[in-house]
Amino acid sequence: MWIITTHKIAHDTMATEIISHYSIAKPSVSFIRHNENLTYQVVDESTGRKYLLRIHKAAFASMTGIQHTRPALEAEMNLLHELRATSPLRVQIPVRNTLNEWVTVYLDETGEEICCTVLEWIEGRDIKQGERLTTAQIHDLGVQLQILHQYGRRPKETPKPLEGSQVSESGQQMNDRDQHANKAIIAEMYTDSDSPALEHTEVRPAYGSIKENLVMLEQLEEGVRRGIFTPEDFDLILKTFENINRQLEAYPHNAETWGIIHGDITCGNLLVTDQGISMIDFCLYGYGYYLFDAGGAATIFNREERDVFLSGYTEQTGPLTKRDIRLMEGFMLSLHLAISHSRWRMNPGTNG
Repeated sequence: MWIITTHKIAHDTMATEIISHYSIAKPSVSFIRHNENLTYQVVDESTGRKYLLRIHKAAFASMTGIQHTRPALEAEMNLLHELRATSPLRVQIPVRNTLNEWVTVYLDETGEEICCTVLEWIEGRDIKQGERLTTAQIHDLGVQLQILHQYGRRPKETPKPLEGSQVSESGQQMNDRDQHANKAIIAEMYTDSDSPALEHTEVRPAYGSIKENLVMLEQLEEGVRRGIFTPEDFDLILKTFENINRQLEAYPHNAETWGIIHGDITCGNLLVTDQGISMIDFCLYGYGYYLFDAGGAATIFNREERDVFLSGYTEQTGPLTKRDIRLMEGFMLSLHLAISHSRWRMNPGTNG
């Protein structure tokens, strides 16, 4: 494991030091942005190949979470590797460092360990502010999201060795952390046929369950004490979550409804490519109802576009039931509240 130390050196210098521990002959790093992660584009000037360096240090403390820990990142990198190997999803390919590890650890001047990862670059462009996607692109996103969810519905069978098996594809012995990360995925994805895995691990977050909704309610109630919401506003919020939780109590909780989800489908996490829409930034991936993910994606679109998205999403599975649609709309509303809450947490002095 690389442990890189620093004494208040600039971020660019830090990025250059980190990328030196990857098999990139002549790297040139360029800053992209700093929000949940500090990100850089890396170009190997000897080959022209491009990469994304992610330094998992959030710009705000409120944005830091389990997704920044080493076990969580190893699970994410293994997931991306497995998705590229077993599905037609256009996701980024993870890259190992020269020690054959997914995660490089950076030690800052305070002694804090900062995890860093590298992915191959996907050529494409961001969705511009105010841009409306074409009908074909919206439909394609629905198809892509269903492919991801079908990954969680695969028949339960003895899994092929993933990157955490005893020997890597390069023939090198794998480290304990990789094996642990893969066991977390396998425990979720493969169990005996009569008992599909439903409990999320401690490695990745869960979304949209009754438990998470109750936690969110407690956090939103704090907004009343701070004057962000009126008591009347919170009464409506409370009734909304009570309605969603009643639906969840009666809704099936099995491998057909619950599993691996992206967890953060927004315009900022989509790329327009020559092949179609690509979902990027799986750093918030976790476990939840598939309809939670679909609801998150649906909030991007107006009503007409939403129908197109759902036509792609249900193309291979058949239409959603009325109960499915009610629950998805409940998730859409809860996501709007969660976004408002997140903005308040980053700017606690504001009123919205």
